[in-house]
Amino acid sequence: MKSLFYFKCLLILVMASPTLHAQYYLELSPALMNVDTTEGTTKPWLVDIRLGYSKPQYQLELAVMSGVADDSLNQLTVNVPSVTSLFYHYLPPINGSLKLHLILGASQVKVDSTYPGIADLSDSFYGMSYGIGMEESFKSLPQLKLSLDWIQLYRGDQININTTSLGIHYEF
Repeated sequence: MKSLFYFKCLLILVMASPTLHAQYYLELSPALMNVDTTEGTTKPWLVDIRLGYSKPQYQLELAVMSGVADDSLNQLTVNVPSVTSLFYHYLPPINGSLKLHLILGASQVKVDSTYPGIADLSDSFYGMSYGIGMEESFKSLPQLKLSLDWIQLYRGDQININTTSLGIHYEF
């Protein structure tokens, strides 16, 4: 928990620095989350909002996600009310408008579940995150980009949580 707090503080300090000359951006996307357990998989939908800044070789962003649609498996209903993450994207040098992203970060995922006849459960998962993504610039409007990400938010012995998102990325 403390490590996520320190990552957020670092993000705020870096983004507030006037000497960075970075391009700030906002990204909005729907995200499909996979919550894999030993008993099965549920796939709730989330809205993914990311704020960050971009340099030619990397991006640093704060991602906040919230559940918009629950998913059920054998009467077990799973909701993800919040996900908070800090991501570092390394952008390998590739010529052209398509950019590949190698993603590392830290995430906190809150999962609520309900099952008939059993008290509702709520649990939070903290961990390191990793993933891969890509973005493509629109030729007519280069600051507007289409982005696709797959990110493993949490990996444990009994549960694995990842998201796939397809969204719009706008640089200011």
